[in-house]
Amino acid sequence: MKRVFMEELETGMVIARTIIGADGRALLTENTRLNETYIQRLQQLGISSVYIKDGLADIEIPEVISAQVLTAVSSNVNSMFKTFTSRKTLDINQLRKMISLLLEDIVTNRNVIIHLEDIRAYDDYLLFHSINVAVLSMMTGLSMEYPEAKLVDLGLGALLHDLGMIMIDSAIFKSAREKELTAEEREEIQKHAEIGFNILRTYREVPTKVAHIAYQHHERFDGSGYPRKLDKKQILEYASIVAVADVFDAIVSDRPFRRGYSSTDAMLIIRRLVNTYFDSEVVEAFATNIAMYPIGCLVSLNSGHIAVVTSVSKINSLSPVVYVTLDHDLNFIEKPFQLNLQEIKGFKIQRRLSYEETEVVRAKIAGQKIECQNKSPKINNEKSYAVL
Repeated sequence: MKRVFMEELETGMVIARTIIGADGRALLTENTRLNETYIQRLQQLGISSVYIKDGLADIEIPEVISAQVLTAVSSNVNSMFKTFTSRKTLDINQLRKMISLLLEDIVTNRNVIIHLEDIRAYDDYLLFHSINVAVLSMMTGLSMEYPEAKLVDLGLGALLHDLGMIMIDSAIFKSAREKELTAEEREEIQKHAEIGFNILRTYREVPTKVAHIAYQHHERFDGSGYPRKLDKKQILEYASIVAVADVFDAIVSDRPFRRGYSSTDAMLIIRRLVNTYFDSEVVEAFATNIAMYPIGCLVSLNSGHIAVVTSVSKINSLSPVVYVTLDHDLNFIEKPFQLNLQEIKGFKIQRRLSYEETEVVRAKIAGQKIECQNKSPKINNEKSYAVL
């Protein structure tokens, strides 16, 4: 499968992964063939990209969270967020049940690594961001050998880490998704951390450490965060975990003014911020759950060959199994072959091909000819993505 951005969708393309809306219903199911009506509907909903089947790598990609569980959780959490917006009340026990549903899948699939960035509508960003951060945080906690009770607490705090955003002026929140903020808008947005904390600490069912996740998830190790400019000795470990998950999910998310970073580039950014913004032990635990070279992506080998990743081990995700199909001039080799980079010495990945380079290869396979235009986001000021 491949990720295709909205402006590049064409009729006849086939959906490779079901797209779930905020209400838990499937917007389009896997194997649906796109027509003009479907494409227009996706545009109206603010969907930025979808996964499409292609002939290059129609490989089964394992899921950490099943579609059934994601459907149930997104529907319930969306309903509870709406109730909070109108009535300012939360059903903490029901939220814990949703976290337990997610955790059950995470534990069952603990050897599965994250391969795909989430597909979401711009208007549903807060909902799916909250769920993603909860999943990423619990996976990290599991890697840090947290017991079940701590994982549920961590997941609950992660799910509600941005609760204060619901109280922020919706126009300002929308601006934060669409453009650079003014100083006044940034100051207003930053209030969400304290607002969320003050809301959560009114609930007896929410432990103080869990409420502090909302308060501290924008604090940074070097004391440059907000709202209290805490340093590494003052930041709770729960909040340190959620901080990494929060920034990672923000980086890989599409925005109207830029495409999301690949998981590969996002992890490079996260690693560059170790010991200035983030705890090194937390980042290492987090990284064990992210595929630097996800299944289906194209990579360049030190031999000059171009290969597609077909399998990734959580034990050594930097040395996946690849299927070699092209030489360095993008000519098909006579006998394609498979390499397990963990077992075969002498071969290693030099880099992951960019989205644009990948499209050139796919066009080559399809018998087309296109030029590579570099539209991928550049990694130039990684700290800017760790502020909001």
